[in-house]
Amino acid sequence: MTHVHLVGIGGSGLSAIARLLLESGYSVSGSDRTPSELARELAAAGATVFSGHAAENIRGADLVVRSSAIPDSNPEVQAALVAGIPVLKRADFLGRLMSGRTGIAVAGTHGKTTTTAMVAWLLTACGQKPSYIIGGVSKNLGNNAHAGQGSAFVIEADEYDRMFLGLNPRIAVVTMMEHDHPDCYPTPQEYRAAFVDFVHTLQPGGLFITNADDAQAASLAAELPAGCRVVTYGMNPDAGLRALDVKRNSEGGFSFRVRTDTDAE
Repeated sequence: MTHVHLVGIGGSGLSAIARLLLESGYSVSGSDRTPSELARELAAAGATVFSGHAAENIRGADLVVRSSAIPDSNPEVQAALVAGIPVLKRADFLGRLMSGRTGIAVAGTHGKTTTTAMVAWLLTACGQKPSYIIGGVSKNLGNNAHAGQGSAFVIEADEYDRMFLGLNPRIAVVTMMEHDHPDCYPTPQEYRAAFVDFVHTLQPGGLFITNADDAQAASLAAELPAGCRVVTYGMNPDAGLRALDVKRNSEGGFSFRVRTDTDAE
């Protein structure tokens, strides 16, 4: 596989994949109904970006990847199927990209983009050279994706259209849970069930990290496969990593101390 075509390349999800593929040496093309600033940046970086969808846009592609918003009736999807070119949804392709790496999947109704960026930046600052795909451009990192040489692969795991179920991570993070995307999950029960399915995709012996201050997220610890470990964080007295003395700092952020569950009182 040398040429990947992305249908919906201007969106936050596929634009990040495109950037990672370009850095990895692939030939990348893609299309969008109205190319975004992200798509224009990709074109400047070497991708071939088409305005609008047409069957001829996939010429030369070995694989077609589509976003969740692209229907089966899309002319590029249809042309690929007729030509025998594999067509994957974003979730399935992300799972392939993460295969063989230490996958870190960050999920949650709110906070997942920020948390994914924080994890990617911390690993980068520690010299771990991670790969990462973020659902927004990180101020610290200066981009939304990078192909690193290290073993870690950090991915923002979106629950929309059950995208996060194709990842099979070594480490899963859930920041919090609140019923969302009623078009995919009509009831809160169906929404929670998708997150239960997500933690069930953890690899054997994997690590689950969750927010002790959010009862819904913390409840997922009881659903883990046997042998998986749990680390909790937050301000809750029962959190394994507890934030103390939280206060605003002069840089517009927050400062705090961290107490672990092994620290002496």
